[in-house]
Amino acid sequence: MKKAMLFIVALLFSVSVNAATLSLTEAGSTNASQSVDLSGSSVVLAGGTVSSKSTWSSAFSLTTDTDTPVVIAWSFNPAITGATLVFGTLGDTVSYAITEDFSFTAMLTAGTSYILSIIDATSGVVKYDVSVSAVPVPAALFLFAPALLGFLGMRRKTAVAA
Repeated sequence: MKKAMLFIVALLFSVSVNAATLSLTEAGSTNASQSVDLSGSSVVLAGGTVSSKSTWSSAFSLTTDTDTPVVIAWSFNPAITGATLVFGTLGDTVSYAITEDFSFTAMLTAGTSYILSIIDATSGVVKYDVSVSAVPVPAALFLFAPALLGFLGMRRKTAVAA
């Protein structure tokens, strides 16, 4: 029994847990500059600047290689006076009215292209940043199975001793 437990524990530790690979690309902007700083990893970063007091927008395209939950965060320096954040697929989007930094959690499906944009934003000079990070499978999930097997083994040992 001990050898089987050790084998299972060694097997679970040998499995590597990787978060999904995300890809973020520029999809266009109006009255704002935009750039993708980091793409092709489990965390993608982008940003841009607005240099005049006018209505502006910025859009990005987001894809993933595996189904995964993500945390999406927008930040503005200084704060904006108002904007609409749009997220979703081409035919199915969700809109949020925002006036400050904003973050939310979403579930991405592999192979689907998602729209991630700010539209109808009003502000003076502002720098904006967006980060999308995949939520990895917690290590505790892989530690739960050996612990459960250990408890079952101890229960069997006490039942045999009684």
